[in-house]
Amino acid sequence: MSRSHDRPARTKSVSLSLPPSVTACLATLNGLADKGGWAGLFGREAPLELEIGFGWDAFLLEQARTRPAVDFIGIEYDRQRVLALARKALTAGVDNLRLVWGDADYHLPRLFQPASLQRVYIRFPDPWPKKRHHKNRLLGPEFLRRLFWHVAEGGELIVGTDDPAYRDFIQESLLAVTGLRNMAVPQPWLESVPDLPMSKFETLFRSQGKGVYYFRYARGSGFSDAHAEIAAAVLSRIPRRVCEMPHVVFSTSLELNAVCRGFEPFQWWDRDALFKVNEIWLASRATAVLLECVIVFDGHDECFYVEVANKRDSTVVRVSSIKEVERTELIFRFLAGLVRHFMTLFPDLRVLRHNLGAWAQRAEVSRD
Repeated sequence: MSRSHDRPARTKSVSLSLPPSVTACLATLNGLADKGGWAGLFGREAPLELEIGFGWDAFLLEQARTRPAVDFIGIEYDRQRVLALARKALTAGVDNLRLVWGDADYHLPRLFQPASLQRVYIRFPDPWPKKRHHKNRLLGPEFLRRLFWHVAEGGELIVGTDDPAYRDFIQESLLAVTGLRNMAVPQPWLESVPDLPMSKFETLFRSQGKGVYYFRYARGSGFSDAHAEIAAAVLSRIPRRVCEMPHVVFSTSLELNAVCRGFEPFQWWDRDALFKVNEIWLASRATAVLLECVIVFDGHDECFYVEVANKRDSTVVRVSSIKEVERTELIFRFLAGLVRHFMTLFPDLRVLRHNLGAWAQRAEVSRD
């Protein structure tokens, strides 16, 4: 499918049009890498605490406001919830809170060094009550092993749920992970955590007469030795990070109208990654097209955009700034494959210059 825009393909997205004061509260993988880690991003060395799935609740903001000596990070899958809390943080004037939009399982090993978190909160996650949906539950043993690798020795995880079935599932999962200590002993769980304010969900559940169950588990001294091999395997699958974005310049201009007319979605495999081009948009003056692209790697889908723009007697192919994409070797592999596709469609096409490095050979890209 192709579409035609009333504006050039190279436009600013909603996220890029946010006030700088709001975007300053947001953290990205590229931004974190550019700053050299959380100390560089916050401008200081301080204990780190994380909340996964903060939703619409202001718990994390309240923690940041009342505990200025601690730096707080929140990860949330819903973009609107991330932006809503970022605006509240701006209004409150807190500078020790950063928010990440995305999937927690994917981001954990990319955001945090081993044993770097003092505390993690997961409050009232979706219990996925139907049996056929149990596979979607977050707090299984495998996730907990990966999570606690980033928790410091003696650091803790606090989990709350109102669902008895999910409570039992969480307990079984925690008991299956070697090297954890139950801070609620001799009880299997707690009915409240007095040193933490109640979330809006907890307030609602208690007003309805529902039970609330909290788990408070710490990483023990035997955890590292028991799970080092698993952690090494997870880290080994993370693609190599790069400091630049790839681009290719063809020596002639492309007939972009023809490209759009003949467009069909396509995909290809490159070793362990699936690359897709799903859709195309044509700029109003037919000087550029925008491709909707997806990389599927290690169970994670990342959508981004590639711009193909005519510049006098040449054509530039590059990653668009409309949506940030993680700077890894996967982007270079993607662009190399895309260039190979264009050179198949247009046999006379030649490459004037590129920065694909070794990936150019895999795509059979040669300079004019």
